[in-house]
Amino acid sequence: LGLGSKDRIDLRIQQSITRVLTRQAPNGAFGLWGAYSGDAWLDAYVTDFLSRARAAGYTVPDIAFRNALDNLKNEIAYAADFDDGGEDIAYALMVLAREGEAAMGDLRYYADERADNFATPLAQAQLGAALAAYGDQPRADALFSKAAARIALRPPAEGQVYRADYGSRLRDTAGVLSLAVEARSDSID
Repeated sequence: LGLGSKDRIDLRIQQSITRVLTRQAPNGAFGLWGAYSGDAWLDAYVTDFLSRARAAGYTVPDIAFRNALDNLKNEIAYAADFDDGGEDIAYALMVLAREGEAAMGDLRYYADERADNFATPLAQAQLGAALAAYGDQPRADALFSKAAARIALRPPAEGQVYRADYGSRLRDTAGVLSLAVEARSDSID
C-alpha cells in the first residue's frame, strides 16, 4: 500500500494520536478542527480509535483516555430517547463495552426497547457487538439478524445522502459483517 516500514507506520499512528488529542475538549469530547464538543458520534469514533490504538500497544495518555470514556458515559446517561436515530448511542455503547465500561442495563434497554428505532443497520450491529462483549449472545445475534435483514431489504439511496454518522450503505454492510465476525455471531448467512 505504500505506507512504509513498520517503524514509519508506528510513527504515523503515534503522531495521529497526539494530533487527535490536541482536539480534545476539557469534558473529554472531540472536535473536528479544534477542542470543542457537540458531535457524540465523532466522540465515539475518536474514542474507538484511541481504544484500538491503546490495545495495539500505542501510547495513549491515561487521563485523556479516561476523560474520553467518561464523556461517552455522560452522553449515554443524558441521551434523549429517539424514534429514529441513535447511531451515536450505539457506537458509544460498543466502545464502552469493549473497555468494560458500559452498563448492562443500558445495553438491554436499547436492545429490548429501541432495537427497531436505530436509523442504520450498523447501529444495530454495534449494539449487538456491545452485547456480545458482555456475553449476551442471544440478544447480540438478534440484533445482527435485524441489521442483516435491513441491509438486504434497503434499496440503494439515490444520489448523495447526508448521514449524521458520516456513513453509507457500503460502510453499513462491511461494518455489520465485520462486527458479526468479531462477535462470533452465526446469525448472518
